Amino acid sequence: MTHGFNESAPGEFPDAFALCTPWPFQHTDLLRAGGEKKIPRSRLVNKINHLNFSGGELSVIFQHQPGGGFVAVSVYPHPCTEDDLVCRPALADAERELADYIPRYIMIEEGLEVAWAPVTPVGFHEQTLRVKLPEEGVVHAVRSIRRHASQGVRCDIVAADRTTGATLVDFTPRAFSLRLADPNGGEPFEPPPSARIDLYRGDRQLFSGICRLVRNGLGTPDGRLVYAPTDEEIRLFAQKKNRNPRRQIAPSFTVSFQHPFFPKRVERDIFDVSTSGFSIRDNPSEEILMPGMLISELVISFAGIIQMNCQAQVVYRREDPDHRTVQTGLAITDMDVLSYSRLNHLVGAHLDAHARVSTTVDMEALWEFFFDTGFIYGEKYRHLFPYRQSFKETYRRLYQDNPDIARHFTYEKNGKIYGHIAMVHAYPPSWVIHHFSAKPLESRIPGLLILRQIIHYLSGCYRFRSAGIDYVMTYYRPNNQIVDKIFGGFARSLNNPRASSLDLFSYLHFDRFSSSGALPDGWGIRECLPGDFQTLCAFYAGRSGGLLTDAFGLQEQNGPITDSFRRAGFQRECRTYCLCRAEKALAFFIVNRSDLGLNLSDLLNGITVFIADEQAVSWDTLAAALVRLGIVYATDQIPTLIYPERYPADRGVRTDKHYQLWIMKTDPYADDYTEYMRLKFRIRYESAARS
Repeated sequence: MTHGFNESAPGEFPDAFALCTPWPFQHTDLLRAGGEKKIPRSRLVNKINHLNFSGGELSVIFQHQPGGGFVAVSVYPHPCTEDDLVCRPALADAERELADYIPRYIMIEEGLEVAWAPVTPVGFHEQTLRVKLPEEGVVHAVRSIRRHASQGVRCDIVAADRTTGATLVDFTPRAFSLRLADPNGGEPFEPPPSARIDLYRGDRQLFSGICRLVRNGLGTPDGRLVYAPTDEEIRLFAQKKNRNPRRQIAPSFTVSFQHPFFPKRVERDIFDVSTSGFSIRDNPSEEILMPGMLISELVISFAGIIQMNCQAQVVYRREDPDHRTVQTGLAITDMDVLSYSRLNHLVGAHLDAHARVSTTVDMEALWEFFFDTGFIYGEKYRHLFPYRQSFKETYRRLYQDNPDIARHFTYEKNGKIYGHIAMVHAYPPSWVIHHFSAKPLESRIPGLLILRQIIHYLSGCYRFRSAGIDYVMTYYRPNNQIVDKIFGGFARSLNNPRASSLDLFSYLHFDRFSSSGALPDGWGIRECLPGDFQTLCAFYAGRSGGLLTDAFGLQEQNGPITDSFRRAGFQRECRTYCLCRAEKALAFFIVNRSDLGLNLSDLLNGITVFIADEQAVSWDTLAAALVRLGIVYATDQIPTLIYPERYPADRGVRTDKHYQLWIMKTDPYADDYTEYMRLKFRIRYESAARS
């Protein structure tokens, strides 16, 4: 091989390119065949320049001198004009390694076709190869399904007690080929007929699944193993009794993502979609996904305007030979709250055009609705009247700025609100459902329709890690029979307080000037220590057995959630204190602080009290503790919840009302709740309401 041509211009090759070893080329029948169609040199040049532009590779087929076997070498092409092709082999010491070889052909893989052409060698110079292109090349249709080359994906072949390292060479949606990371070192390796294949890029997992051995090429010059997934459908979650309905919606949704196995941006039309997943349809020759594949960043778009970010996993592949299509289903595995709310709104609006999820609300219409339905009644308004401007401002920001700490659901027609319910991310693992109210609309019952909205919302997102919906809770008046049936009825039907619990509290507006705040001698207040939390949890478990101490996340109250509120321009803080005598904790106080109006009863801006020893803690002592803790509030009246609920009455203390606290653990009981509501209230989740 000669060495004598001008140096290529610097900087024309990738700054950092992947190094590859030559591989034996065994498809010499392809080179001897005439090809299905011929292409002129100009088209070869265009293909080469496109590879240069996109950072792609082509293959040069070398033959060992004299008349020996063939090897293929990946190369990065230089910009090409006429017949002069300059390229750089993706080989550390190409000139030395290929000293006994002559370049014979170039080969360009394009999906289902391979273009190839014989070349005339010119020379090697400083790791740069130059060849002459012929007048024309040929194209072969060699595959029924596109094969995609991969780089930078490592593999673990896991069988029995052994894990063997490999790299992903290329793949189709039906199989992938692997090359052992160290084929000549270590112990002899006999590829298992069945193994778990784990694929990674860096530390990020891309695929995991049981695969069968299709071809063992370890004893051949090729040296590849080919494995195929055994399952065309996987199940990430337990089967739901009431599956979120999938809809074909126009204008259609699209999805785009960076393919995990190869460096290409993929975009597909979505065939059908729900709040928990979607499917796409492909021509079998163009499909690019396989069950088990994990995609860490996807963007779902609607009408090219609204975008939603998520993570997903491919869960099934189904062929339709009659229509010559392949349908691939993806389950959404995580999604931020704002994106999920957009998706839920779009899908929900298809079910019922009057349903709204966290859209802009006419604030005057909302306040009129609250007064008209009696949600804000005389006594409640008496307490909020002095602070009505603060309430208005809080609601304006919640409903117009649409922060990710709160969601609201409305049922509207012609600018009027007929149903409303809201949620707020009150504690690290929990959201509070509140402000449930409705009024009649013709023959429909907006209250049930608004409940359908929030149930549909929860059933789709509680599995998402970033949503933080391990628990949902609500406070309600136990004498409200309808609401008690909606929430309390479910808890009673389960009869399992670790799945859904009910706790009754007395509620009063405590006057923080009603006591001097002087504690008796020997008494003190301190912020809870780890041992105090254990005492509180043990007391509550023995008294209730419910979910409150779990759902409040007592030992992680001030962290990311406080930051989330702060970023949205809101205040949220929660601290736990204990009232002690001789260092023994006898009562506990959960001091919630938030903006006025975040909850219209200010249950997130008040104190929740637990009396562990009712005999030891007098009302005067408790009142003195409340005065001391209440100094952090701007209002004179502090909303106070007391447990056990009979404590105030036993001491002759007047209370305003009782509140029942309902809590549900969402996983796995959200599906049970959906079924309960379907049976009790005949809520149908799959059909649209009449317009």
